[in-house]
Formats: sequence, C-alpha cells, structure tokens
Amino acid sequence: MNRRLPFALVLTFSIFSLVGLASAQSNEFLDGLLAKQSITVGQTAYLVLVASDNLAEDADEARAFELLTNMGWTPAGATVNQPIELASYAYILMRAFNLKGGIMYTLFPSPRYAFRELASMQIIQSVYDPSSPLDGSMAIQILSMVFDTLGVN
Repeated sequence: MNRRLPFALVLTFSIFSLVGLASAQSNEFLDGLLAKQSITVGQTAYLVLVASDNLAEDADEARAFELLTNMGWTPAGATVNQPIELASYAYILMRAFNLKGGIMYTLFPSPRYAFRELASMQIIQSVYDPSSPLDGSMAIQILSMVFDTLGVN
C-alpha cells in the first residue's frame, strides 16, 4: 500500500502537469490513451511528435507514423497498430527531444541505450523490463518527466 501511494501521487501530478500538452493535443486522444493497457507505435508517434512540435495536432496516427518512419525512428519492422515496447518509446523520446546521452548512446544510438539513458536520468525506473509493452498512463508519465527534465512548462 505504501509503495502504491507515491506512484499514484506522481501519476496524478504528471497528468495534471500536462496542461500545456493537453492544450496542444485533443483531450479525447489523451483520455483514450490513458485507458489503453498497451499503446501502439502510431499512437506513440502522434503523442511524441505533437508534444515535440514536429507534427501538427490536426494530423492523424497514420501521418504521425509515416513521419516517424521518414525520420528513421520507427522500431525495426513496426507497423502503425503494433504495440510499442518501453525501450522503443525511450528511443523515440531521446530523438524527438534531442536528449543527449552518454558514450554508449552517442556511439550506438538504439532503443537499448536510450532506455538506459532515461533510467540513468531517473525518467524511467530501471526495474522495468525494456521489452515490456507500454501502457497509456506510463507513456504520459514518462513524457511529463522528460518535460520536467527539459524545464518545459
């Protein structure tokens, strides 16, 4: 019980601190994302690319996925409706927000080292499995932590 309370508080704070993100993206999309047990690569592309000002809010998931693919940030062999793994999400965040990494990420930019970088920055807890599917609330919480790290309001 005591371990769940801090997580619940962080999650609640993260959701309410995303007012700037919520104004940039439709509330319907964010509400739908929060209800997902596993989000897709297309939903991830839309969430991150709109939040990082790489895509207009009026685009759809298919357009976001296409742009993500053109940028070379799509997981190998991924489709728009495929669930995304935590490590791939970390990689997309590192690229979209131009986060600097350590020597291993700099030499070998990949989902594996992106996950390690975000864990070392305490954006992602290292107890999570990098290959686990990502749910909507965790995606938004991690995005909020990236904003906090960058000093974005």
